[in-house]
Amino acid sequence: MLVIAGPGSGKTFSLVLRAVNLFLLGRCKPAELVLCTFTEKAAYELRDRITATARKVHCREDLSGLRVGTIHSICNRIIAQHRHRTALGSGYETLDDLGQLLFLFDHFDGVCGQDATPPYLGRWQTKWGAIEGLRDYFNKITEELVDPERLAADTNPFLQQLGRAYTNYRDTLFRNNRVDFAHQQSIVHDLLLDAQFLSRIGSAVRYVLVDEYQDTNYVQQQLLLKPASATGNMCVVGDVQRQENGPADGDFRVYRLHPETLRRAAADGPAASPWQERQSAGACGRGGCAGDD
Repeated sequence: MLVIAGPGSGKTFSLVLRAVNLFLLGRCKPAELVLCTFTEKAAYELRDRITATARKVHCREDLSGLRVGTIHSICNRIIAQHRHRTALGSGYETLDDLGQLLFLFDHFDGVCGQDATPPYLGRWQTKWGAIEGLRDYFNKITEELVDPERLAADTNPFLQQLGRAYTNYRDTLFRNNRVDFAHQQSIVHDLLLDAQFLSRIGSAVRYVLVDEYQDTNYVQQQLLLKPASATGNMCVVGDVQRQENGPADGDFRVYRLHPETLRRAAADGPAASPWQERQSAGACGRGGCAGDD
C-alpha cells in the first residue's frame, strides 16, 4: 500500500491506526511487525502513539516486542546478531558523521593514493574540501549500490580516481574494524542476498510499515522490500512536497514514490537506482551528480 499526502494530513497517524488494527484483527503479533522512520526522536514518538492508541481501544497485546526504529538502528541490531557473517570483528565501531570525516582525515593519503596532492582528484583545492566532497560521494556510491569497479573502468578520469579512492576507503574502513552508516546498510543488504538468511529474517516479519518513505535511498528501499517480499505486506507513506526542501536528488525521491517504481523494485529484477542510471549515462563526474555541490 502506498499513501501519498501533504504535510499535516495525518500520514503518520494512519500508520499508527493500521498497526493497532492489525493487532486487533489478529493479523500479526507486535514482534512480527517492523515500523521504520528516519530519526530516533520520531521512532520514540511513534512507539508512544501506538501504545497510547492501543490503550484507548483496549488492545491487550504485549507491545514490548514491537520493532519500531530507524533503518540504521535495525541494521545495527542485525549486524550485532550476525557479525560472524560480515567482515567486522568484535568490538567494531560505528562512525557518526563527524567520525567519518575524521577517519578520512587520518587515512587521507592511503585513501587517495597518488591523488593526495592538490588539486585533489583534479577537483578540490583544499584537503578538507576534498574530505567533505569524498565523504558525500562515498556515501552516495554505497547507498545507491554503485559498483566501484565500474567507476574505476570508466573513461572519465575523475570517475576512475573516485572508484579507486572508494575501494581504498572501504578496505581501510574494514581493516580498522570501523563501519559508517552507509556501509552499515550495505552490509545488511549483502546478508539479505543469501536466500536462507533472507528466509530466516523474513519468516519473523509479517508486516512492514514505513513513515517518510520519500527520504529513503536505494539501499534502504531494498532493505525494506526484501523482508516483506514473502508476504507482500508493506505499507509506506510519503510526502512528495517534502523533497523541495531536501538535497539535490529530491527529484529521485518523487521517483521512489511512484507506484510503478515500487512494483519494479519488489519484482525479482529490481530497477536500477536513479543515481546508477544517471551515472551510467555519464552525467556523474562531468556535469556533476546528485549530491555533488
